[in-house]
Amino acid sequence: MSSMVGPIYDPKDYAGFFRRSLALLFDFVFLIWLSFLAPEIWYYAAPDEWVTVESYDWIDIGCYLIAVAYCLGLRMTAHGTLGYRVMRIRYASMFDGQPGWMAVSYLAAITVFLLYTFGLDHIWILFDKHKQAWHDKVSGFYVVKCKARSLGTQRIERRLINFMMLTFPVWEPADDVPQGISVAGSNPNGI
Repeated sequence: MSSMVGPIYDPKDYAGFFRRSLALLFDFVFLIWLSFLAPEIWYYAAPDEWVTVESYDWIDIGCYLIAVAYCLGLRMTAHGTLGYRVMRIRYASMFDGQPGWMAVSYLAAITVFLLYTFGLDHIWILFDKHKQAWHDKVSGFYVVKCKARSLGTQRIERRLINFMMLTFPVWEPADDVPQGISVAGSNPNGI
């Protein structure tokens, strides 16, 4: 498999299951609220002749498109969705440098695909030492607290892993690298 070099963070800087779940819940409630609010606004604001059954179908389609744009579009920004902003977490690339738009687009697309695994992707955060869901591993991202800063570098390897009878190439920190802090001028082993 291939390998690269990427940042390492303090273990307490990775966004855990609870924080990420609250961010998703915030986004879900916001989108549900929007889908209930839009028809009400339409009912009271539109002229009476425009308020028809067909117009509500178009409002439903519009709300769906807005939800997709919200989930995909904001996920591709540096700070993520509103839920991520409220919970003060962000995406961080597993590799040195800023991720390009193609990497972030891939993250958004694979997230939508893995939503159909009924949350198994998200539950993986509970068992991973870097608090990564499957879509994070596949696309090469960590989710960290907003103020998290890299403490050094580590080797990142690409491996093939099976998940729900599908094979995914994932990026993970190399096993042979000590998971300590490797800052220039200090010894990670404390010697």
